[in-house]
Amino acid sequence: MKIRTRMFAAVLVLIFVAGLVGAAAAAPKAKPAGKVPRLVIGAKTIPLGEVLEGQDYIYTYKLKNAGEVEAQILNVRPG
Repeated sequence: MKIRTRMFAAVLVLIFVAGLVGAAAAAPKAKPAGKVPRLVIGAKTIPLGEVLEGQDYIYTYKLKNAGEVEAQILNVRPG
């Protein structure tokens, strides 16, 4: 009976620790100290007009750095 109690306690501890690790990973990151870049997108909507099925459209986004230091775009992906 003692072995079952110890195993049950060990499983509860593992579940508790896993919950703490998951909560820490999901918590929002703190703002970095000091000056930071801040990108602002110019248009909130894209004026495409009438959209035809199968036709490609190109739109150029205008970004502005409203932050206090240089912004570096290190990765871009569609989607």
